[in-house]
Amino acid sequence: MHLKLTNGQPEIYTIGQLRRDNPNTSFPKNIPDERLAEYDVYPVTVLDRPTTETWQRATRNDLPTLVDGVWTLGWAVVDIPATAEMVKTEAGRRIVAICPEWKQRNLTAQAAQLAKKGQANWTPEEQAAWDAGEALWNQIAAIRAKSDLLEAMDPIPVDYTLDTYWT
Repeated sequence: MHLKLTNGQPEIYTIGQLRRDNPNTSFPKNIPDERLAEYDVYPVTVLDRPTTETWQRATRNDLPTLVDGVWTLGWAVVDIPATAEMVKTEAGRRIVAICPEWKQRNLTAQAAQLAKKGQANWTPEEQAAWDAGEALWNQIAAIRAKSDLLEAMDPIPVDYTLDTYWT
């Protein structure tokens, strides 16, 4: 990638454009940087895409900037504004991670059967199964409560996926 300085302003420029703009000039196949500079054309170093967090987006800058004598095309990292819908999606992800939907259905069916039987008639195994299911539902309720708190924030923190908001 190259740029051309026009009245001190950089613009993206190609070697093909240089050849078209100068039809009476014979350029070698690989034009040395020193020769390009005679036409105010300079190579551009394109930086690697930066690592971002889940709540960030990297977009490449429109124009290169001069950094330590090298024209460089970098990136801008911006926070993605969080929405209540995004928080709900994160809550759902966390809930399914501890209790998949098939297991939630089985627990609901088991609870209905045990309720019909009546707690006084449960075997020790059935009581243990109830207690285990209740512990899972309590974890899910805690996640839902944290989700409600996050959704009510204004603004919602951009890093809402961090465990610190959910524990």
